[in-house]
Amino acid sequence: MAASRSTSSKLNHVHLNGRTLEGGGQLVRIAIGLSALTGRPVSIDHVRGNREGKKGLKRSHAAAVKLLAEISGSKVSGGEVGSQSLDFFPQSTRSKSGPLLDLSQVNVKSEYDIKLTTAGAIFLVFQALYPYLLHVGSQAAAPFVKVNITGGTNATHSPSYDYASQVIVPNFAKLGLPPLSIVLNKRGWTTGPVDLGAVTFLIHTLRSRQDPDGEDQLQESTEKESTAELLHSFPRINLMDHKRGKITQIDITVLAPDQPTLNAEGEEGTGSTVRQFIEQVTRRTLQREISKLDPSIFAKRSNSALSEGDSLSKLSAKNALVRITIHTSEATNHRSHVYILLVAHTSSGFRIGHDILGSMGGDCLSKSKSKRKQKQQPARDPRRDSQNEIAFSAAADQVRRCVDGFTREISKESPKVQPDQKPNSTVKRSCLDSYMRDQIVVFEALGEACNAGGHDTEITDTETLEDERDWTLHTRTAQWVCRQILDL
Repeated sequence: MAASRSTSSKLNHVHLNGRTLEGGGQLVRIAIGLSALTGRPVSIDHVRGNREGKKGLKRSHAAAVKLLAEISGSKVSGGEVGSQSLDFFPQSTRSKSGPLLDLSQVNVKSEYDIKLTTAGAIFLVFQALYPYLLHVGSQAAAPFVKVNITGGTNATHSPSYDYASQVIVPNFAKLGLPPLSIVLNKRGWTTGPVDLGAVTFLIHTLRSRQDPDGEDQLQESTEKESTAELLHSFPRINLMDHKRGKITQIDITVLAPDQPTLNAEGEEGTGSTVRQFIEQVTRRTLQREISKLDPSIFAKRSNSALSEGDSLSKLSAKNALVRITIHTSEATNHRSHVYILLVAHTSSGFRIGHDILGSMGGDCLSKSKSKRKQKQQPARDPRRDSQNEIAFSAAADQVRRCVDGFTREISKESPKVQPDQKPNSTVKRSCLDSYMRDQIVVFEALGEACNAGGHDTEITDTETLEDERDWTLHTRTAQWVCRQILDL
């Protein structure tokens, strides 16, 4: 037994103030995830205490707490919607040789079906479960753990399916985490009419990443046993070990209605739809704004890349700093279902993204008539024209805001640099956008905890450091929670 470990400071009950820093749901998700992973009880007071309006757990937060407790066999007090105090008590014990659970005491199913009763953010629920399943999933009978979640795939203040699949998944793989596959079964939106979606996650565990042949590789020698123990460790992640790289391509994703249309010669139905309008304006705005950036952040384009047509004119393609392509373009059915995602591919293999979820405003969108009916009704409806104008103006504003955010992410210098501030050669921007930076904090901390003492972490005077001006309040909150629970 490890009686001495159970009384050590590392296994003491952790008490967190939910109003610390960002003070929202992220604090709760990370805290319960690390609690389940380490076997260390955690209590949170003033849950979501910094939020305007109603405090306490929302439905998606309560669902994450309930599901992780069921999967990990933990006990919960105060896990209901609206609760402002939460206690999470894991029942499994920590391994003798590391900071995480003893896998021999864990039972894991090969598949989980999770159905949210509202269009709550699927990916926020997944964030709470993912680190735990990465570690314990090797005990499942299948080579990966399958998680089906019904809820919102495009939700406010959370990763969309598109951002997760195009940015988070490839970046996780690049930083050494096991392969993660995400399958979109149906879209679901938290804005507008309630519409539930469904996503399937295929989680390849830490064991499957490093030990593809399973038990056949395990030997009884001390050296092999040591290697086998490391198979269950999170990889050490240091973002400064990775180059940001140069931008080689920019992808555009547009989800928007095909109504109304932008009239081209006074005849309804002959112009661009809202979706086509967003595609065109996004291309033009991107080309204009990236031309203002330092050209050294872009890779040189080959003649073959210039000749690959993607609906840009030959002249604009020739003058463009980087190839711009439409990755996804889908029609939606409601004015509030508008989503834009911009993703930069870099020469080092990372993805830098920025997205926006919005609405075109106004009342119900007018429907275009068939050509035959148009001829019978030549008169124009001023009210309809006004509504269409509102819709296209709102769409153009969303494009501008999305492009502005994207160019801040890909620029060479942090947007927080003062105009008269001299460049600092000892700090640099990381290879991730600011939102992705939030997502990786818990894995950085787990890698450090699992590999403590394995590397020299002493900082030299000449070592390049990450530019902390890019850290959001969410990033700093995640770092704080990890320090409290992992004793880093």
